[in-house]
Amino acid sequence: MVTVPVQKDVLLSCLDKLEAIIDLEHIKRTKELQKRAFNFDPVDHVPTNINFPLAEDEWPNYSFDEIFNDSTKMLLQELRSVYAGAKLQDDRMYGIRANYGTGIIASMFGCETKAFDNTLPIGLPVSSDKLEQILESDVPDLNSGIMSRVFETAAYFREALRPYPKLSKIIGSEVFDIQGPFDNASIIWGSEIFLAFYDAPEKIRQLMSLVTETTLAAVKKLRQIEGLPLEEHDGVWNCLGGLCVRNDSSVNLSEEQYVEIVKPFDVRMLEEFGGWIHFCGRAHQWWKELLNIPNLKGINPYQGECYDLFEMFETCESAKVPIVQWTIPVNDRCRERIRTGFSRIMGVSDYDQALRAKDILYVNGHADNA
Repeated sequence: MVTVPVQKDVLLSCLDKLEAIIDLEHIKRTKELQKRAFNFDPVDHVPTNINFPLAEDEWPNYSFDEIFNDSTKMLLQELRSVYAGAKLQDDRMYGIRANYGTGIIASMFGCETKAFDNTLPIGLPVSSDKLEQILESDVPDLNSGIMSRVFETAAYFREALRPYPKLSKIIGSEVFDIQGPFDNASIIWGSEIFLAFYDAPEKIRQLMSLVTETTLAAVKKLRQIEGLPLEEHDGVWNCLGGLCVRNDSSVNLSEEQYVEIVKPFDVRMLEEFGGWIHFCGRAHQWWKELLNIPNLKGINPYQGECYDLFEMFETCESAKVPIVQWTIPVNDRCRERIRTGFSRIMGVSDYDQALRAKDILYVNGHADNA
């Protein structure tokens, strides 16, 4: 795909525009709200991120394929959500990341990265011969694959914001999409990894161990480049630790398979930095096993329609583990029961509806209609 580079004056104009509308006091209040809610302290409303569409003449909009090949377009695309949040003043914190998709860690082991127009880039599995070579190797060079581009882009983002006092202060640098030990292993190995649970479980452990140590080393280098602490992920949600570990592929596993083979590596991921665990799909068979992981700061069941929220919240509240980024409307019973230890992410059709949702949120404690 042939794209036209962004003119420098477009970037500077957008940064000037965003700097002018940032409200530092609002951000201070929002961070305190999130901190209290995720600690199960009383709050007047649950933290809620209200997404709404922006016109392209208000803020530039680019495809995933375009941003993959142009770091300035990527910066502007990452700042699109920040601009929307600053305009609406909802409960999101502000963050940007080097957004090269789900195959970043996998690329360090030789996986090809494929970009698309309308969805995140992905990593493609390696050959069986290459897999055997990986299993016999050590942690790869931290600049291998597209990781060097991640480091360069993250540094460029901070440098671009540096002349702007408010932007450089309150826009966090999110950790890139690290996926998780088993998600990365499944990208590298491909779908045949599920057969290996029966034929070669030790090879799965071997690969996940290598992936885990590689991920931790890459995150440490990223934070060194940015000069930021390891204990905070930054971005839309704060006060949840340093890492978001993803367990999407793990929804295909039994409770026994998760606990015996995958969970030890999730524990390893969170023991240093803390963090929260994301999963799409139905993880009924093992999600409760997450709650005793040391340094777990939250869970993110991103397809709320798969779960009984009332039952999930009661279980999480007992463990003092908040539910973050709940994705579907909260019913009457749950609105009455859930007053903290929870955050909501929702989408509306336009800015006026976003304002109405915010008004409802401030009156009722939840943004969903009564």
